[in-house]
Amino acid sequence: MDSKAEIVGIIGELGFTALEAEIYVYLLQHSPATGYKIAKGIGRSFTNTYKALAGLQARGAILVDESESKLSRAVPVGELMDQLEARFTEQRRRAEAAVRRMPLSPTDTGIYRFTSADQVYERFRTMLRDGEERALAELFPGPCERLRGPVEEAAARGLDLSARTYAGETLEGVRMVHSPFSETNMELWNSQWLALFIDGRQFLLAHLSLDGEHVHEAIWSANLFLARALYSHVNADLHHYAFRPFLDSATSVEELRREYQRIENDFPPGGDPGFKDLLGMFAGTADDVPPEETGD
Repeated sequence: MDSKAEIVGIIGELGFTALEAEIYVYLLQHSPATGYKIAKGIGRSFTNTYKALAGLQARGAILVDESESKLSRAVPVGELMDQLEARFTEQRRRAEAAVRRMPLSPTDTGIYRFTSADQVYERFRTMLRDGEERALAELFPGPCERLRGPVEEAAARGLDLSARTYAGETLEGVRMVHSPFSETNMELWNSQWLALFIDGRQFLLAHLSLDGEHVHEAIWSANLFLARALYSHVNADLHHYAFRPFLDSATSVEELRREYQRIENDFPPGGDPGFKDLLGMFAGTADDVPPEETGD
C-alpha cells in the first residue's frame, strides 16, 4: 500500500501545490471538515490552509458548504480526474489553435537526442500524425506491441506504411516485411530497436533497453538532406527483403522480373515527398527529372 506521503506526491503531480495536495488527501479520509480542523489535522497554519482551500475550491477539487460552518468535502478522485482531463483537453485545443496562427520558424536542420523512452514513443506517435504519404518503420517486438495502435490508426487514415518486424507480427493495413534474420537478431541484441522514416522528411532512430523503458541512444531530425538519404536507403533495403523469398520459389527469370517489378511498386524509388522537396530546391520540380536519373 502506498504511504500517505506518496499519495500526496502523486496528487501534487497533477498540478496542485504541496499544501493543496496534502489537504485534498486529508479530506479524502476526513470529509467533511472545517478549515480549523483541517489545519490542526495536517499541522499547518490556519492562514495558509484557508488560502489553499480557496484554491482547491476554485479548481473544483473540493466542495464547500456555504453555511456558517464552511465544511469542506473532497470531490471523489474519479470525478476530479474527469474534470482535469476535460480541462486539459480544452486547454490543448486552444493552445494548438493559437500556435497554428503564429508564424513558424524556418525548417529545422538540427539533430536532437532523446533521453527518455516516453519522449521516443511520443515523437513516434507525433511523426505518424504528421505523415502525409509514406512511412517506413522498423520495430522490434516490444515497440511493435506498444505502438500497434498508433501504427494501425495511421494506416487506416491512408498513410502508406511498411514495417519490418522480427517476431512474425501482423499490423492491420500495414505492408509487412519480416526479417529473415529475426532469430539471430533476437539472440544477438539484449535490447530493443525502433526506427521511423516519414515522407523522406524526418526520421527517428532509437536503441532502447530490453524492457523498452530506458534509452541507450535515440535521435530525431527533420534535416531534409539526412532524412531523404536515410529514407532512400531503408526503402531499398525493405524492397530487397520483401523480394528475397521469391529467389527460392520462382520457377523462371520472367517470374522473378514480374515479382521484382510488383514489389518495386510498393517501394518506389523517388516516390516520397522529401525527394520532391529536394528536387524543388535543387533541380527545378519533381516532374522535370525521372527517378532513374537521380541516383535513387
